[in-house]
Amino acid sequence: MEWHNVIDPASPELDQLAERYHLHPLHIEDCRQHLESAKIEEGESYLFTVVKGIELTKEGSIDGHDIDLFLGKDYLITVIEAGDKETRQQIERFQVSCNHLRADQIYYRIIDTAVDTHLPVLDHYNDAIDDLEDSAMEAATPKTLSRIFEIKRELINLRRILVHTRDVTAHLQRVDSPYIKRDMWPFFCATSMITSRAISITWRCFATC
Repeated sequence: MEWHNVIDPASPELDQLAERYHLHPLHIEDCRQHLESAKIEEGESYLFTVVKGIELTKEGSIDGHDIDLFLGKDYLITVIEAGDKETRQQIERFQVSCNHLRADQIYYRIIDTAVDTHLPVLDHYNDAIDDLEDSAMEAATPKTLSRIFEIKRELINLRRILVHTRDVTAHLQRVDSPYIKRDMWPFFCATSMITSRAISITWRCFATC
């Protein structure tokens, strides 16, 4: 199994891999754009997937970054954004610890790790809403109301990311693919369930806020 990790979508390395593995030009274009949502598509001889890792900015808003994956029968290509140091470090750790695994097993671990980045962000907004409720009980100032609207906007953004991620993992838990062995289905099912619960919590936060 060959694993190629491209740390800059603009790199000529991606073009070379596209030629070698016959990657579709539209999928290469997707790698070089910042997509709004996660997605999964079948290529000629591979599975193309985009997942979103997220983190909070210093201002408290959501910053999403794309992780693009090409999964073939005997190879995996990961493409990460040039400034995404956290994902790059995580993948470097995987390359050391997971080099004995199959391509579909590594593929799953990367997707699962991306999903894990969603949960601390959700916890942050849950805590922020609790604080706002306390403030609103004392006095609903314009600043408090403004913050409520800001959180609602971010929760809408977070829910969109989660819904599309859930759709990707739900597809993977039942897909009959030559690239993913059936023993991986329960793992994708568990990730899909986690994402579905996160969507429910996001909706409750939005309704509470």
